[in-house]
Amino acid sequence: MIQDVLCCVFDHNQHEGAARWADLLSPHFDSVILDSGSTPACPHPAALHLENVYYSGLMNEAYRLLRERDYRWLMIVTSDIEIDAANAARLVAGMQDIVRTANVGLYQPSCALSLHGRALYQSVCHYTGRLRRVNFQEGWFHLVCREVLDAVLPVDVAVNRLGWGVDLALSHAARVGRMLVLVDDRVRVVHPRGSGYNRDAAKEQMRRWLAGLPGYTSPRHFRPLKDEIRYL
Repeated sequence: MIQDVLCCVFDHNQHEGAARWADLLSPHFDSVILDSGSTPACPHPAALHLENVYYSGLMNEAYRLLRERDYRWLMIVTSDIEIDAANAARLVAGMQDIVRTANVGLYQPSCALSLHGRALYQSVCHYTGRLRRVNFQEGWFHLVCREVLDAVLPVDVAVNRLGWGVDLALSHAARVGRMLVLVDDRVRVVHPRGSGYNRDAAKEQMRRWLAGLPGYTSPRHFRPLKDEIRYL
């Protein structure tokens, strides 16, 4: 088991998916399910039960646990993400490689095209068969290094409770720190449509929160860093 990674599965009434992710990850990494106000509560033995704290509260709790356990890497996955056995094996191998790097800030698998899935252009699999440098990534999966997390978290939940824009802020922090943001075209998952949030409220909270981050500039305005991956 790799001791420098904490994996947190974010769950809200998606217990089957949460359990599958926890069982997939726990042989390789320290793994927990953060259950945000589910009814009934997640029964998996790896579940920590919280009030409904939404995405920002889950990020803050994951970050608290990371600091408490003094790990360098935090993996976040939402329990609705779908992955098959072959891609799960490739994902674990990819993560085990990334945690040996010195200049990667964020890593995530690519998103397969699916009738019930969705992803932004940079997250969709480009079928390159390699790690692909991007300017930002989406919040349904992150493997993030401690340096990037420390620059952004904790999120002020009084401003941004729903958590849109945390992915942009993390990607901004990686760019400022000259750390790579990677999507892995060797691994494909499915990200189902819909968040269950009020989109207008989520956007307004995101804009106010991002506007309050010192020096924030949207990573959408920048091209990906092209630096070579460096290993420790």
